[in-house]
Amino acid sequence: MTETKTHHGDRDTSSVDDVFDDTYREKEGKQPRVLVWRNIALMTLLHAGALVGLILLPSASRSTLAWTVACYVFSALGVTAGAHRLWSHRSYKASFPLRVFLALGNSMAFQNDIYEWSRDHRVHHKYSETNADPHNAKRGFFFSHVGWLMVRKHPEVIEKGQKLELGDLKADEVVMFQRR
Repeated sequence: MTETKTHHGDRDTSSVDDVFDDTYREKEGKQPRVLVWRNIALMTLLHAGALVGLILLPSASRSTLAWTVACYVFSALGVTAGAHRLWSHRSYKASFPLRVFLALGNSMAFQNDIYEWSRDHRVHHKYSETNADPHNAKRGFFFSHVGWLMVRKHPEVIEKGQKLELGDLKADEVVMFQRR
């Protein structure tokens, strides 16, 4: 976490780089909305595959069901314990083998690389519910849950993401290897 300390007379104020920025002001103008057809096609195929999976579920063997649960748990850990808690929020320190394990799980979840996921999540917390928030709820329920994956990022998301201090992610060889 990047922390800066400012001294004002006898008062010591600290600010952390990824906490909400209440000084941010949105720019006026129409929201750009450019569809990313590749992502729309992938989301459609993913949900069609899930529907087929539900139809075939009664005929699946126990080993197939066990493998499905294991893959789900592994990929969920990669996102929740890895990209989210470890790399986005820096909630704990992890050994090299654990970081590799979590990176593999994150890769299996198919939710972008750790660097991009963590950067966007930090931007989300810093600029929550503004145009700089990748999944701004003010743009609607659908957009905030899945629609944001189907359109190009708002220019302010890109701009603010480029300005964040991400030295901890760049210094992590597991994160940078996965990004390649």
